Amino acid sequence: MSLEALCQSCGLCCDGSLFSRVPLGLEEQVPEVKLAVVTNERGGRHVPQRCAALAGTVCQVYGQRPLACRRYECLLFGALREGEVSLPDAIDVVKRAQALVAARSPDRDDFLTFHFGRRP
Repeated sequence: MSLEALCQSCGLCCDGSLFSRVPLGLEEQVPEVKLAVVTNERGGRHVPQRCAALAGTVCQVYGQRPLACRRYECLLFGALREGEVSLPDAIDVVKRAQALVAARSPDRDDFLTFHFGRRP
């Protein structure tokens, strides 16, 4: 499926480029050994990003990923799902984003916000 191919070629939502952490519900069960769960003094829990379960651009705990991860849909994913962009064009956007992130380009934040809905 093209949606899965896009996500598996990207990983920006898990590598710290889009978010600094993923919140967890109080009762949410996740594979804590692989996800490096942090608990604060009030009992709130989150998974810091870069996620420890990310290998390259692929989640190693995909079937057990947190609810926030399962619910997240970037703008590019939505555009692909709705047929507003082709898979090759979406992959090109991902490659450009990855290059901007790697180069620490000053254009990075605007590009990520526009295409992925980054929340700094």
